[in-house]
Amino acid sequence: MALWEATSGTWINLLAVAAGTLVGAGLGARISLDLAQQWRRWLGAVTLLLAVQMVQPLWQQRLGPFPAVLPALLALVLGVSAGEGLALERRLGAWLHRSGTPAPGSSPHILAGSFVLFCLGPMTLVGCLRNGALGDPDLLLVKAGLDGISSALLAAGVGLTLAWVLLPMAVLQFSLSGLGMQLAGGLGDPMAAPAVAFTAALGGLLVLSLALELLELPHPSSVNALPTLLLGPLVGWGVQP
Repeated sequence: MALWEATSGTWINLLAVAAGTLVGAGLGARISLDLAQQWRRWLGAVTLLLAVQMVQPLWQQRLGPFPAVLPALLALVLGVSAGEGLALERRLGAWLHRSGTPAPGSSPHILAGSFVLFCLGPMTLVGCLRNGALGDPDLLLVKAGLDGISSALLAAGVGLTLAWVLLPMAVLQFSLSGLGMQLAGGLGDPMAAPAVAFTAALGGLLVLSLALELLELPHPSSVNALPTLLLGPLVGWGVQP
């Protein structure tokens, strides 16, 4: 399979986020604070809906007699403890300060949450694997449309700082598409693995934190919770559908 055929969805997705970021950052200085706040809250409402859909596997999977919500809580406790120990939120805030003054309203929570929103979740995993294995970019094209709108709304508040997400997004999605190409030899559907679905659902919990941040409600730190995603496959190895 040609490289473009296996990665076309990712290229279009990256272009959509880049264009949305430029448009949103350009509009940010021209719209009223009240309108920008309304946009941000509506994005929070839609993000909340997406998060609820993403976490559904936690109720459908089980670890022995218990729902997968319990191992998810364990992964969160361990991941947040690691994030607090590494001071991820403070380090990200310091990096943002060194890289330039962010636009008003930006925060490490939103920037880390945007990483989860754009880079993680079922649409990223399934879309990239299908694109690489089958040459089918349809799911990533839907994701590109959603990401383009979301990036414009977020960039209206945080400015061009949001463009940092393009690098990890490219690395992750190209890697997943490459994995899909390797799996196309008949090793089976990787999304059928319960641990993969479990980890994607953990990403939904971090998206939920981002939604609460956008809605200006009390929320846990999505920055310090990022190590949870590394622990997901380990903690979720025993879950079953």
